[in-house]
Amino acid sequence: MSTTTDLSLDRQLSEFNQWKTQLMGTMDDYQRWLERYQLLTPERRERIRECRLTLQRDRLTLAFVAEFSRGKTELINAIFFSDYGRRLLPSTAGRTTMCPTELFYDDAADSAYISLLPMETRTQEVTLEQLKADPKAWVTHQLDLASADRIEDRLREIIETRQVPVEAAAELGLYKPDPNQPEAEAPIRVDIPKWRHARVSFPHPLLKQGLTILDTPGLNALGSEPELTLSMLPAAQAILFVLAADTGVTRTDLEMWQNHIKGFDPRRQHGLIVVLNKIDTLWDELQSAVAVEAMIAKQKEETSRILGISTCQIFPVSAQKGLLAKVKTDTALLERSALSGLELHLSRDILDARRAIIQDTVSAEFSQMLEGTLDMVAARQQGLKEQLRSLEGLAGKSEHVIEHMISATRDEHLAYLEDVKAFRENREALRQQSESLYRILDLSRIDQLIDETRGRMLKSRTTLGLRSNMRLILSTFRTDMQILMHESEEVRKKARSVYRLFQTLHGFTVTQPRMFSVMRYRVELETLLKEAEVFRNGLHIAITEKHFLIKQFFSAVVSRARAILSAAKREIDSWMKMVLEPLAFQIRERRNLMESKIQDMQKISQSRENLQRRIADLTEQETAISTQQAVLRDMHQALHRSHRTTGNNSSRPARQSTPVTA
Repeated sequence: MSTTTDLSLDRQLSEFNQWKTQLMGTMDDYQRWLERYQLLTPERRERIRECRLTLQRDRLTLAFVAEFSRGKTELINAIFFSDYGRRLLPSTAGRTTMCPTELFYDDAADSAYISLLPMETRTQEVTLEQLKADPKAWVTHQLDLASADRIEDRLREIIETRQVPVEAAAELGLYKPDPNQPEAEAPIRVDIPKWRHARVSFPHPLLKQGLTILDTPGLNALGSEPELTLSMLPAAQAILFVLAADTGVTRTDLEMWQNHIKGFDPRRQHGLIVVLNKIDTLWDELQSAVAVEAMIAKQKEETSRILGISTCQIFPVSAQKGLLAKVKTDTALLERSALSGLELHLSRDILDARRAIIQDTVSAEFSQMLEGTLDMVAARQQGLKEQLRSLEGLAGKSEHVIEHMISATRDEHLAYLEDVKAFRENREALRQQSESLYRILDLSRIDQLIDETRGRMLKSRTTLGLRSNMRLILSTFRTDMQILMHESEEVRKKARSVYRLFQTLHGFTVTQPRMFSVMRYRVELETLLKEAEVFRNGLHIAITEKHFLIKQFFSAVVSRARAILSAAKREIDSWMKMVLEPLAFQIRERRNLMESKIQDMQKISQSRENLQRRIADLTEQETAISTQQAVLRDMHQALHRSHRTTGNNSSRPARQSTPVTA
């Protein structure tokens, strides 16, 4: 049963991808235009490539988070896999999600498969992202799409466990002895999940359009697999936190919410969704529909108060009844399950927010590139018009006047040399100002800090020593970012002053390019450091084997911090290469214009016939430039038309279905 909201999510994703395709098409047109008119510098080519890559790699990630037995996996089955007439993902009574599971579609492989990461990889100091790039680290099986039974059987591998000695479990960070348990009663072997992570490539229409679903285990797994909360959850466009309506917010629910969901960014509101599942447990045929509605509304208000979020972000549903309704094509039961309101919110508000982010980043970057090129073409056109007016004014003038104009042009050349000198001096001053940025982002310095911290932690004999060294390196990263913020502002001030200098003293008409900002990296690093503090102060620090704990800290926290600083350095490198390019272009245009003027005067002094030929030639060039401008303006207008269309979509008010009760 494909519901209206299923189709809505499908349609919204399709429109979103169509918009990205159109944007990439405009980028291709722009690059071809630059190549045709020999304006495609290596820096512009790289900026266009990065914009395209960002769009191609963009995926909408929905993360489902819950404690055990909240019906989280059932909710995923109900929303996305009801067309198969069964529970495609393992979802029975008890604990069914043993390891984090990503559901997506692998466009490159163009096949359906399940890849499982052995639990033993936890002993390696390698991040999950690095392991994803190593196919040999995974156990992969193809999925037989012709048989739903075989798909279901293969996916059940996700919940497999195995028995290992407690020493082996402790080495993997999966066994924490109970200090209150007598030694004689301590277990010799324990059950642990067989797999650390699962990735399922499946040709569901929504997954093929770029949707990724992240199904996470309970609180214990979130604590023992820090990359989930340090990297994967913050990267999700929406987090669905699933509670049970009959129990409300329990102690472990609240701990998970405070430490692993809201904790990584207390200011985050958009993209956080709370699902009060299992409202069918509150249905009571002995009570009136009004009484049951009031009970659900009370639970919703109480959840809002405890979690500190708006009731608009809370969706009471029955995933089990919603799945059943879709399988049996029971419209009344589907409405009663209230699943449609949640699906509508996902299809509309989350996608609109994702598109707004791309508009603020990739699309804004591309728009600025177009505007910069329009400025360059306008400067070239202005130079041609001045040259044309100058030549048209020579008609009937004496040789003496022409000689005087040649002399004046040579004076302009002296002014041009002053421009070049000023440009080189200011470029060097900007480079010197930027050295402070590169000192902070020197990766060899950062690597030395990491190695020294690791050495001290390996020598440490106490939990206090481990925590102290963790605090020290986290504090150093935070201080580095604060200094980087200050120094980057000084560099921006210097860049702006250079542009003002050339605009006021040298008569340049040029728009300032975008100014580099480290705010995005500061927010990303601060989010990581706040979650790292939760990790540092957790009880597991005292009972986890030291060497395993150190590997976990450096792979999940330190390597991520290094990656953030490294990304900031790459962006600064790119910005430094292009920040003065508009000025350099205008200086080159002035040089070309002066050289062309001198040649024109010399030819005209030899023969007046050359004057008319040159006027005709420049008129033709000016017409061609106008055509170039028109093409660029069309690209710019097409880009902004798509923005206005998107804005109209985003302005629709959010709605939420009210649960229909018995």
